[in-house]
Amino acid sequence: MTRFLSSALCCVLLLLWGRAGLCSSFDERLWEKYADINSPPVKTRDSLAGVYLEPRQLGDVTAGAPFADLRVMTDRKTQVPWHIISRRPEKREEEIPHMMRNLSLTEKGETWLELQVERAGASVNAVEVITPDTGFSRQVEVLGSADGRSWNTLRKDGVIFDINRGEQLRHTRISFPQTAFRHIALKINNAGAQPLTISSVKALQDNVSQGLTYSIHGTAGKPELNVSRQESSIVVRMETLFPLDRLNITTTERNFQRPVEVQVKRGTGDWERWALGTIFSFDTPTMHESQSAIDMPEVAAREFRLVFRNLDSPPLSVTGVSGEGYRRLLVFKQQPERKLYLFWGNPLAKQPRFDLAGAIAKQNPDGLPIASLGEARANTKFAGSNARLPFTERYRYLLYMVVILGIAGLVLLQYRVFRQDVMEFYRASEG
Repeated sequence: MTRFLSSALCCVLLLLWGRAGLCSSFDERLWEKYADINSPPVKTRDSLAGVYLEPRQLGDVTAGAPFADLRVMTDRKTQVPWHIISRRPEKREEEIPHMMRNLSLTEKGETWLELQVERAGASVNAVEVITPDTGFSRQVEVLGSADGRSWNTLRKDGVIFDINRGEQLRHTRISFPQTAFRHIALKINNAGAQPLTISSVKALQDNVSQGLTYSIHGTAGKPELNVSRQESSIVVRMETLFPLDRLNITTTERNFQRPVEVQVKRGTGDWERWALGTIFSFDTPTMHESQSAIDMPEVAAREFRLVFRNLDSPPLSVTGVSGEGYRRLLVFKQQPERKLYLFWGNPLAKQPRFDLAGAIAKQNPDGLPIASLGEARANTKFAGSNARLPFTERYRYLLYMVVILGIAGLVLLQYRVFRQDVMEFYRASEG
């Protein structure tokens, strides 16, 4: 009997150990979806290629951390290293050395400010006015000249302002088409108001690389009004659960300013602040500036709640909301003569760690060969959500059997020891 229990216990332990070892590597049964990766021709082994991750192809992101469940596999079920690059815009700002040659008032009471760029051939595409003043709004015309006498208009509808309607909104930078004029002038229309105190002006060269983005449509629910807090709110449901970096708010209204709080749901179901920004539209004969986007830290959420602080103004009429995210490029090592697949759809998968980040940092993403992702398919080998349960949940009854066998073995061993002691006692008594 003891031999039988020992053998059974060993068999069960071996079975559990084997299953645990099997589940520790890639188990195709735990992933719901996959797609073919149509790779470009492989020039050398381990050369790099990329494939863009698009919402319309991958659908909802279900992993705890976005894209943690991605696995690039060969047709021999070997895992391929990968790394994700976010195609965000890169911004570089250079301040161009210059001298302020003139700061005066015209006959019409306009502020005339003239700069001379010190470096020949230097290009300028923005200026920033430095002033300690608050509570102002001024239309600004930007002009350029080669000799400081004959002037050309670069932008006539620029505007600088500092407005406080419950929350301060300050805008003192003016962008215009890039120019190599040695002389840059600003004509500030004071419109009868006190001229601004101008401490200095920065001449700037902004270089911004175009980021690559995707857009996700959102459906706005019925607005809710909180009179006591002077707020209105709407809940927006996105059609796809995918990482977003910005929300674009559409309205037909003009000449408004609204602080907007973006909220997402916590695990408890309560709303929490995720981002805060201001949208505005100033459209008058002397002012043409608008901002309708709220930038936010990257987040994948099905629903957003937008809270508008109206103060005494009527609620803003929102006609549409869309989400915008930066495209992700999945860079992977190419495998000669091997078919590659992308697996996803495992919420419990952990983020794999590879050593590609250093090599990719030296690569120009635009120079990488780009693969295409085939049609998303349901994994016919998917074993269902129960297969992802913790080890103790998946093999609960097997573990019960091990415990019962262990207890039975201990009871039997104790009985044998007790029986042997009793027999020795009787032998000693008879002797």
